[in-house]
Amino acid sequence: MVKSNDKIVIIGDDVTRPTPQNIIIPIVLDELNSAGVPDKNIHVIVGLGTHRDMTKTEFRLKYGSVEDRIEITNHEYSDNLVNVGSTSSGIPIEVNKDVYEATIKIGIGNIVPHCYAGWGGGGKIIQPGVCGEKTTGMTHLMGGKVKPYTKILGEVDNDVRKEIEEAAELVGLDFIINTVLDNREKIVNVVSGDPIRALRNGVDHARKIFCPKIPSSSDIIVVSCYPADIDYWQTLKPLTYASSVAKQGGTIVLLSPCPDRISPTHSDLRDKAKIGYEGVLESVSNGELEDMVAAGALLLHSQILEKVDVICFSDGLRESDKEALGFSHASSPQEALDMAKAKHGRISKVGILKCGEILPNLT
Repeated sequence: MVKSNDKIVIIGDDVTRPTPQNIIIPIVLDELNSAGVPDKNIHVIVGLGTHRDMTKTEFRLKYGSVEDRIEITNHEYSDNLVNVGSTSSGIPIEVNKDVYEATIKIGIGNIVPHCYAGWGGGGKIIQPGVCGEKTTGMTHLMGGKVKPYTKILGEVDNDVRKEIEEAAELVGLDFIINTVLDNREKIVNVVSGDPIRALRNGVDHARKIFCPKIPSSSDIIVVSCYPADIDYWQTLKPLTYASSVAKQGGTIVLLSPCPDRISPTHSDLRDKAKIGYEGVLESVSNGELEDMVAAGALLLHSQILEKVDVICFSDGLRESDKEALGFSHASSPQEALDMAKAKHGRISKVGILKCGEILPNLT
């Protein structure tokens, strides 16, 4: 695919994902060099979506020595964008101009369950990775409206994924490299090639790791959210997976450090967390809620609160943050579990999720 004079862009993910970019990208660079492409023709853009910028320290931790060879920059979701058309459903695709103008586009990410798209990986490195806020807002809103939210979890073929893959095709994503990791971040599989076919190959393998079958739902589920734990925006994913197998009226014991608190870039997630599913839709309809990305998260959050109670232990979330989210505060994991058992009784059934990317399936 590659010629020596090509301008290559590699789109990698950010610190909210555990993809070992420091291992993968040097191998890709050497392969490109062997095809005659010099390092100066290669640029890494971090597909932040609408997350905050990565810091220099985070670049070094995640990308290692890569930044000693080539330029690495953060995607800006409100700047340097170009409109490349619309999907068949009418969602306009605004994408990073530098990505679009590259002659070869390579996406490097990781395959895990995802609460809006069914699965991470594949074309998600383009949408939302390097798209504008309007584009990302419309797909997130589509995912948040799915009711019940369990219909999309673990499903690789769904309406949101279709939008993502159409966006990736419009932008011209040429090639993906996606890892499958275990819960100790060891690489157990790698798929590469066509963004659609390779993803589905990887999902077939990842499902065996991340989607264990369980015989019944639980009154209480304790979930440790790592690696989706930098803020509540990420922690919402493991909360979704845990609540999907909790009994109606059950309790989630949510354990997440959340050093960035609720969200550094989406204040509405805190301000409107308790207005309910219909309240979110009304706020969107009347123009009061303009952040469509946050609206998608709020729709999912409100559905979870309709099903379960949440008791949260977190070093990063303040008591006022938890109250704003509609959660109960606990000062330790043990206190949280004791509070849940006081509600459900000492002989209640308790499930434990040791990793924030596990999506259990009821048999």
